Order: sequence, then C-alpha cells, then structure tokens
Amino acid sequence: MPIPTIAIFAGRFPEDRYSANRGYIDAIYALGGLPVIVPAGAGAKPDQVVDLLDSVRGVVLTGGGDVEPAQYGGADHPKIMELDPDRDAVEILVAQTAVERGLRVLGICRGIQVLAVALGGTLVADLPSAGFEGHWQEDKQYEPVHAIEVEAGSVAGLALGGASIVNSIHHQAVAAPGPVLRPTAWSPDGVIEAIEGDGVLGVQWHPERLLGTDERHLAPFRWLVDA
Repeated sequence: MPIPTIAIFAGRFPEDRYSANRGYIDAIYALGGLPVIVPAGAGAKPDQVVDLLDSVRGVVLTGGGDVEPAQYGGADHPKIMELDPDRDAVEILVAQTAVERGLRVLGICRGIQVLAVALGGTLVADLPSAGFEGHWQEDKQYEPVHAIEVEAGSVAGLALGGASIVNSIHHQAVAAPGPVLRPTAWSPDGVIEAIEGDGVLGVQWHPERLLGTDERHLAPFRWLVDA
C-alpha cells in the first residue's frame, strides 16, 4: 500500500524562520506516514498551496500565533499576539478546500481555531479577559495539567486514547464552532477543547508535546494516518 503523505503546515516563529514542534513529525513517522512540512506565510500563494492537496492524504494545522480577528468578525484586543495574516489566508483556504475534498484534517491549538474560523465559527480573543484563568501554562507544556470532559463515542474521545488529563498552552479558544462542526470536549470551566465534523478534528491541547511520556497521545495522529 502507498505510504500516507501528510501535509504539516508550519508558521513563522521566531520571525527569522519557519518552524514546527518535532512531535508532529515524529508522530507521523511513528505511524508509518510521510510528513511533508509546508511553510504558510509571506510569499506563499494560497491557490498554489492548495494544489498540494492533490498529492497528500491528510492535513495537520499546527500551533502558533493568534488568528487575525477580522477573519471572524471579531474586534481587536490588547492581548492579541503574533498575528500573521499571510498564514491565516493560506491555512483557512487549505482547511476549506480539504474539507470540500474529503481529506482528513487535524487541527491542534491554533489549528482548532483556524478550523473554526474557516468553517464559519468565532473565537474568544483572550480567555483571562473573558473570565477563564489557568489555560496558559507554557512552563508545563510537556505535562498534563487539567482534566477534560469528552462526549462519549466522539472522535475527540478516540483521540484521547484513554487519557483524561491534557496540557494547556493557549490564551484563545473556540467561542462557537459554526454550522459545520460541533464541540465534543470541554475543560472543567467550560472552555471548548475539541470540535469535530465529518473527517475533521480540532483539539485545543498539544498531543505532540505529550508523546514523550504518554504514547496514548499518538491517537489523534493515528486517526489521521489510518484514514
């Protein structure tokens, strides 16, 4: 059988380079897939990048900075950070096109937010300002820090692989997933932690950073590669 090729979209961070946490790549390799890193930023023409989808079996939208509020009708906020409108343009079109073509799409952290925006949803611009504390725990990014409640029988439940505690490195979250996707996992304070639809899964935690201590977090990547 052909090796499943997975496009992993990477943003600019820091400013002088494109980058993606090695956990995304390691996970795809571990499951017998072939990861292809696609830079999404200045110089990338969204229509040309979309042509790449003809040669891949799935898409990973990775973590990174905030989505430009204008993309979902939101207002500017003083806590917005690391905006990259060029990356937004590429990844939003990629998400929409992949869904139209029936490719599986996995969105992680920023990726879940891109999925929501691409398919008609909105975001919480800053969780602490909205009354939700404790979701930015970068100093503990490689360890689980809070429980998660998941809808029984959902893809999000499958993606947890039996785990019940996840890490948390985000100050934004999905406010409403739009008409195509639905929420299927929540943190104890009610913040949406997963959204899903036909062939689409977005998770707010970072499974790629938990692989080193808990192989159950390969599960969302397995869902993607095994398709």
